Amino acid sequence: MQFKFPFEVVRNDKIPFLDIKITNKENGKSVSYRAMLDSGAYTNVFHADIARVLDIDLSMIKQRELFSGVKDTKKQMKGRAYIVELMVVQKGKSHQFDSYIVFSEEISNTGWGLLGRQGFFDQFDEVSFNYKNNKFYLHKG
Repeated sequence: MQFKFPFEVVRNDKIPFLDIKITNKENGKSVSYRAMLDSGAYTNVFHADIARVLDIDLSMIKQRELFSGVKDTKKQMKGRAYIVELMVVQKGKSHQFDSYIVFSEEISNTGWGLLGRQGFFDQFDEVSFNYKNNKFYLHKG
């Protein structure tokens, strides 16, 4: 199965945005959310507001995850990881899988979530970017 998406141009840059469905498997609540594929991100990172929409109580998660590289800062940021179900849908095709997301108050709540190598890219056999043709691809199976 192959998913093909166009890049979106933002400030003269081609950005690989993807609308995904996120579901809290504990209560069935779900939300559609726009995220950016980021091959430089180790894992998925979303703002904590998304956890609140899904009724995930982050205060119950004692372990804090440290990460950096978001924004123009070298500062270590903190978040809490939670396993959700992610789904990619396009024209009658879908691929859903369990994935962990680091939810953090320390990233911008006006930007996009980041889909990283662990928890997103590793769920596909191939992720490719074709800048010349203004498309990116997700291959599974």
